[in-house]
Amino acid sequence: MKKQIATLLALSTAAACILTYQPTAVGAEEYSVLDNTDKLVQEALDDNTDELGDALYDSVTEGDVPLYEADASSTQSELEKAAIEKGMYKDTFSFANHLCTLSQEDFAKRVYEPVRANMTDSEIGLGYEIDISRTAYKGGLCFGMTAISVLVHNGELTPGDLQEGAETLYDVTLTDDVDALIAYYNSLQLYTEVELAVIVAPAMLTKEEHTDMFLDCAARCKEKGTYFMAGIATKKGGTHAVVGMDELSGNWTFDGISYDTCIITYDSNCVKPGTETSAFRDDACIYINSETKQFCIPAYEASTENGDVLLYATDDDSLLTYKAPIRGTTKTNTDVSETVKLKFHNGRKDQMQLSSTTKDGQTYDFWKLSKVNYGDYIFFGKGSSFHLEKNERASGFAFSIKGEGYRLRIEQYGRIDSELKNVGSKCKIDFSKDSVTYTNTDTQKITMSYIMEYDEGSYKFAPVASSTIVIDVPPNQTITVSKQDTGFAITGDGEVLVQAIPTVAQKDIDAFDGSHEEFLDWFGSYFINFVRSKDVLLQFNTEKECSELVYDFDGDGVYDDAPMLGDADGSGKPYEPNDIYWTALHIADKAVIGHGSRRYYQGYVPNIEADTDNNGKIDTNDLFDIVYECALRGAGLK
Repeated sequence: MKKQIATLLALSTAAACILTYQPTAVGAEEYSVLDNTDKLVQEALDDNTDELGDALYDSVTEGDVPLYEADASSTQSELEKAAIEKGMYKDTFSFANHLCTLSQEDFAKRVYEPVRANMTDSEIGLGYEIDISRTAYKGGLCFGMTAISVLVHNGELTPGDLQEGAETLYDVTLTDDVDALIAYYNSLQLYTEVELAVIVAPAMLTKEEHTDMFLDCAARCKEKGTYFMAGIATKKGGTHAVVGMDELSGNWTFDGISYDTCIITYDSNCVKPGTETSAFRDDACIYINSETKQFCIPAYEASTENGDVLLYATDDDSLLTYKAPIRGTTKTNTDVSETVKLKFHNGRKDQMQLSSTTKDGQTYDFWKLSKVNYGDYIFFGKGSSFHLEKNERASGFAFSIKGEGYRLRIEQYGRIDSELKNVGSKCKIDFSKDSVTYTNTDTQKITMSYIMEYDEGSYKFAPVASSTIVIDVPPNQTITVSKQDTGFAITGDGEVLVQAIPTVAQKDIDAFDGSHEEFLDWFGSYFINFVRSKDVLLQFNTEKECSELVYDFDGDGVYDDAPMLGDADGSGKPYEPNDIYWTALHIADKAVIGHGSRRYYQGYVPNIEADTDNNGKIDTNDLFDIVYECALRGAGLK
């Protein structure tokens, strides 16, 4: 319940605190990586010489899992014999791919809750918890079945781990306990480390490199005697996971095209005639021409010529044990430190230019990095730093970029000027996981919003894990927000209004043990608004559970100056006319704020800078004191 309350509070508070502009964001539904139930779009980028085509295809739909019957002949083919030698009908399930058989209540308790409990704040912030049921309850379980088969054959699991008394995986029968485990393993693909490794990174390969990835992985595993996880995307079968069992050389011809390599697969969609008992099919194997890089999977009518895709192949078993329910691990062996996923919530890529730079100094056109994208709003790429330029006026934009250990959301609101309603501003943005530098290159003030969210272990100001920071940026002004050890520094030119909504980590929200009213007070304890004219550190005092400001008034690069009473604009010079303006505006705005937002609304000025009578609020008495002191100083008195 506290999770839902926290979400609603965050949304309502963020909406209330944006004083000048209202975003016109259109929420885009997140697609699952495998077994998703919505439309998957394979899109080739403009000017991409390695074009994969622009075909649309539907993935497995809710309610049905397509099964393919094997040949009724009792004679085993040479490929089936080879598969049996590699563990078919031993290290594979006896039952086919299927929808989860658990009740909704049982699924929630045995799959949803433990999977979500292991999610990071950035994953929950992106809505990945919503995908748990879609991935493991409303669609097929091929990823989970494939993962378990790989782990059993490779010695990471035993059949007895799934079911007491089972000597082989084929002995395991489908019970609620077994299905709960399969559904859990099916959900591992939602964890960022796994998604970045098996979906995002391979998406940057050309179609030839995808084929080589399968050939190289199969060759390594043949030498080691291990299985590997493989993902395919076909018009007929959607996105699907299979087990790579072995690699054979030979000569096979389909539709007039010759193939010299066969990757033998265990495909959980293949069954014996008239049953749902797992079976081997020759035409469900992956056939490759190692010279031309063409491939085909006859059972799915899939081929290079038809625009189908070999998505990924990995022999990194740590991706299948990462946060798993049985002997789960906490790290993976695949480096995804510079692999990122960008998702538009509003706006389009053709409104802006975006480049990325990796740690080795290489710079790329981000939009051209990915050869396979999901729709018009999810893009894959790499980089440690990014540069965005928006040189034409267009509607506001919002996007999230997800990398290892962090999520950064950047939003520029459409203006509400009567002549330029909902027209976004020209700008330049340089950003990384720890810093955002925004330059307004247009002629009107614009409101920027950032959400900087970090996973446990990648920051030092716990329990605060996520901070929404909203800044009004005047024309030709540059403002930087950067992560520090104890909070965020806001540096740059001139005077800006900053609205900050830091929130604690999800595990701390779940663990809160106070009353409803205490929770509401505690939830907003770090919220703060302030006007900044000099560089300032927004510091999180986790002992007092509040935000504090520490200024650098003398510009020496050290944050060691406390806020001054009467200095409402944070300039380092108290009791000036500008301080009267901001104090009066604060009082007027607090007086008219809606009842539903009053608990959390912070106005414009923190108490420490304008509460002259120290009664816990800024009111007309304080305004009188500031005006009076300003008048005295103007007359040369104090």
